[in-house]
Amino acid sequence: MKGKESPLYNIVLLFLSVYVLSVLVLESFFIRDSEIKQVLQYIDLGVCLFFLSDFFVNLYKAESKRQYLKWGWINLVSSIPAIDALRWGRVSKIVRVLRYLRAIKSMRVLIQGLHSNKYETLTLCVFLVVFISFTLSSAFILDLERAHNSAIDTAESALWWAFLNIMNAKVSTSVAISSEGVLIGLALNKIGLLLFVYMNSMFIAWLINQKRDELEKVKLQRQAEEVR
Repeated sequence: MKGKESPLYNIVLLFLSVYVLSVLVLESFFIRDSEIKQVLQYIDLGVCLFFLSDFFVNLYKAESKRQYLKWGWINLVSSIPAIDALRWGRVSKIVRVLRYLRAIKSMRVLIQGLHSNKYETLTLCVFLVVFISFTLSSAFILDLERAHNSAIDTAESALWWAFLNIMNAKVSTSVAISSEGVLIGLALNKIGLLLFVYMNSMFIAWLINQKRDELEKVKLQRQAEEVR
């Protein structure tokens, strides 16, 4: 991501802001299980750390820090985890990103921006797939496995199970008992392979670009020497 001027980065901010507000509504009115709430709160903590880093980076880059803090303080306060009343302040993030997206002349410009940088578009897709899969699987596996008296009966064990499966880690961990849980585990393994392939392809692409830049520099140096 290229920072706050990148449309894709702002789409990620918008997605995460909608996610945390949706989770807050679910926790407040629909979810009664304390362990499932704990799962969502742990993931919310990770999102809060991302929002905090976004706030401090934007504060550092702001030409007028005082001007930025006139509205930026809402982003800071609403990024503090585990305080539900403050989490509603994340509406300001949605407003900020919507203003940015509205500033783009048309949806055609946004689509062109997505196509112009294949790496950013692919990164966005992989991020959304991994994040949604990890979140949903952590919540669902906890609900499914406790009905079978499985060892996956706490928020921590559910998150750890989902993390190890998505990383395809071959270590001793709790095993899903329910048929639905086994299917979720298989799906996470495949998503983990997708992530692994993506990271490797990005690393290879980076090496190729570095080599190409070096060859270009050598070529320019030789041309300069011939001119002399």
